[in-house]
Amino acid sequence: MDINLRITGAAGQGMQTAADLVGKALARAGLHVFIHQDIESRIRGGVNFSQLRCADHPVHGPRDRVDVLIALSEPGLRAFAPAVAEGGLIFSTVPVEAAGCPRCAPFFLSELAKAAGNEKTVSTVAAAVAASVLGLPGSLLDGLVEERFGASEKLAEVNRRAVALSRGAMDAAGLAGRFALPAADPADRLFLSGANAVALGALAGGCTFMAAYPMSPSTGIMTTLSELTHECGCWVEQAEDEIAAINMVAGASYAGARSMTASSGGGFALMTEGVSLLGMIECPAVIVIAQRPGPATGLPTRTAQGDLRLAVNAGHGRFARVVLAPRTIPEAYDLTARAFDLAERWQLPVFVLTDQLLQDGQTIIDRPSVPEAKRHVLDAAQVAALDAYERYAYTEDGVSPMALPGQSRHLVCVDSDEHDPRGHLIEDAPTSLAMCEKRLRKLATVEAAAPLPDCPAADPALPLVVSWGSTAPVVGEALAALNAGGPRFNHLQLTQLWPLPDLRRIPAFARCARLILVEHSAGDGLDGLLAQTQLRAPDRCIFKLDGRPFTVEELITRLGEEDHHG
Repeated sequence: MDINLRITGAAGQGMQTAADLVGKALARAGLHVFIHQDIESRIRGGVNFSQLRCADHPVHGPRDRVDVLIALSEPGLRAFAPAVAEGGLIFSTVPVEAAGCPRCAPFFLSELAKAAGNEKTVSTVAAAVAASVLGLPGSLLDGLVEERFGASEKLAEVNRRAVALSRGAMDAAGLAGRFALPAADPADRLFLSGANAVALGALAGGCTFMAAYPMSPSTGIMTTLSELTHECGCWVEQAEDEIAAINMVAGASYAGARSMTASSGGGFALMTEGVSLLGMIECPAVIVIAQRPGPATGLPTRTAQGDLRLAVNAGHGRFARVVLAPRTIPEAYDLTARAFDLAERWQLPVFVLTDQLLQDGQTIIDRPSVPEAKRHVLDAAQVAALDAYERYAYTEDGVSPMALPGQSRHLVCVDSDEHDPRGHLIEDAPTSLAMCEKRLRKLATVEAAAPLPDCPAADPALPLVVSWGSTAPVVGEALAALNAGGPRFNHLQLTQLWPLPDLRRIPAFARCARLILVEHSAGDGLDGLLAQTQLRAPDRCIFKLDGRPFTVEELITRLGEEDHHG
């Protein structure tokens, strides 16, 4: 069962508060939700919405359909009332223009908030109405209201009244449980945003230092980690700008801290010289790029997948890097944790590409395990036992043993200029050549270790759809619907985008009749990388340019058209 509930209103009216309360109630009921935000780049006003896709099974992408609309403003009501599906319901703070519409509730949310004693409780009213129409046990929302407002008895009391009045109005109107989800056993699950998942994944990967400058939609990673500083021992520094942030990360990494930064495309652009510094001094770092549309400021609160080539090519000179892209919020946790291991193992920057949909989206995940954060550095005893230490020792795989400064009598020297194996600046041609060749050997080592993605195929000759990031689960759901009557497409989902392994070893890639790329960009992203590294450009590309996420219905239509054209 799959119910879509949209809470719309002006910025500042508490849509996110309502969505958080309902999402947590669903989690405690053992159910699932995927919430995505459609918000304007403004502090107050505008027409915004939070859409909750509520289900009895995991869901990871948005749909167009609206079963229940809760409108906290008249402009939101006018904008989205026509989108409500047949048999759906509309709850509003103002009278609906289509008087007598059977889908409209016979009461106004604003009246319930006023009766509770404070018009600002309209967000709690919205949450209570949503929980009631979904048939969630009343005790769940009651407990969440106590947790959120219990520090102030005055606030708690007025919100208790708002919940009670809303629940009574729903019962009286016969609307309680109209879209009830099947009962489920509560499980040990967490209600998280993508930003929360990245932050927790960083801690699971052993992160002890983050420096960043706030930039939407990456800021939630920094704020989440800062709230956990004392509990988890991760130091968070809000730098004066992105240039300072990346250089702080380089310094902390040299000193032995597993370090990270996060920004969006415009902020990351300032970091490119620092990325080159990481390449020259061979220091590990994790860099999260939370993508949004560009160029320049673009659409600051919208989503996109346009920064792949920026991550692959940022910096001057050639040096090794890895680019990862989680598809879902649970995978944002897993891949971020893995990024810290890869960064230290290969002594290079690892990029984690997320986007606004993934960062600001919220869902319910099983409580994840915490992997052992194995270190790839020499310990104090190992360094002390050496007669001499060379930070950039020549090795067959290009990866030199890494020691931390201050652990022994040996100097751990790094230099942003070309250097010899000890880390001291040099100018002579033979040593310059030898050090460059060492770094190039690391490139080959990292490329050889790139994992081959799994791609099951009923018939390898069928058209192959390729996707990555937050677009991938939406593509997967659309293809499941299209393939329901029999196989029509295969699907390849990539989570490591650089270096790409030899995809020609996958039968569905090597033998496919047509290669179709779905990417939330204007092009010159993965299509160009496939042509460059696999010597095969996509036959067709499905792009999106408006900053809004792909939806399941949209991709069923667009992929169905591609199948017809093929």
